[in-house]
Amino acid sequence: AAGRIHLGVTGTDLVRERLGRWQQRVEELAGLGFGQADLVLAVGTRLGPADTTNENPELIDPSRQTLLQIDVEPKNASWSFPCECVMVGDAARVLAQLVEALRAQGAPEATELHSRRAAVGRVRAEQHFFDHPDYASDEVPIMPQRLFKELRESIADDALLTCDAGENRLFMTHYFQTKAAGTLLMPGIGAMGYAVPAALAGKLVDPDRQVLAVTGDGGFSMALNGMMTARDENIPIVVVVLNNSALGWVKHGQGNRPIASSFADMNFADIARSIGCHGIRVEQPAAIAPALREALSSGRPTVVDVVTSFKPSFRDVTSALTQS
Repeated sequence: AAGRIHLGVTGTDLVRERLGRWQQRVEELAGLGFGQADLVLAVGTRLGPADTTNENPELIDPSRQTLLQIDVEPKNASWSFPCECVMVGDAARVLAQLVEALRAQGAPEATELHSRRAAVGRVRAEQHFFDHPDYASDEVPIMPQRLFKELRESIADDALLTCDAGENRLFMTHYFQTKAAGTLLMPGIGAMGYAVPAALAGKLVDPDRQVLAVTGDGGFSMALNGMMTARDENIPIVVVVLNNSALGWVKHGQGNRPIASSFADMNFADIARSIGCHGIRVEQPAAIAPALREALSSGRPTVVDVVTSFKPSFRDVTSALTQS
């Protein structure tokens, strides 16, 4: 069997031996491992086009792979691909029953388990899993990878983060390594402006927990009124803005004919202060960590406006499978 695990972004780091995410934009590492699997256990997914790079046979191919599916909705059974076995029911219960059935057969030999884990480790090392050189970049404007490294080191283990839409979310879900499952929330496709109101809701539900919204300047511009709500209702969220003065995904997609996808420089920290919130402008990599510490300890709604590079593109985090 494959011995490899791939997760959607909301399941990030649920399992130690995972090989990356494969939802919407398949990571190179996930595509490599998944395509080599002889057994695929699909839990809570229809394996539709958005999850399988348009049903790419290099990723999923029932003619060479055995497909097993677990889903609570009977209509999803073999929705996109013919499955050898479909188990209809709550994922947690079905998985628990599956574990019991497998336990009765006995565990693989210790040497076999070690060999599988070592194989996963080798693939992760070869693909530089969460080991991108730009995590240590001192480049100005700031590289998103450096921002996410500092962000991870600054937050509590149970901090809740909400994402927006656009390249900022692709970068976040690709380069940010969560500390626990269920700590990263995001919208469906194209829902710009989601991060701030989602963070407000998260903080109201769990006021003692650190709650941060991570958004681009385009999405934040659509949700600035949320900071007025945060001020009026005293909801101390932290908003981290990746500010590259552009609708990144749109502008990169337009190539050499950009139309209505660039902004004049906007200082969102100044705007936050004018609203009555706390605002911090970050233009140097060394200032990221102090700014985040200040924001998280302020006890006030805070905007951390990070001037980021336009150089990274959605193409950087797009697997070759998506283009094949």
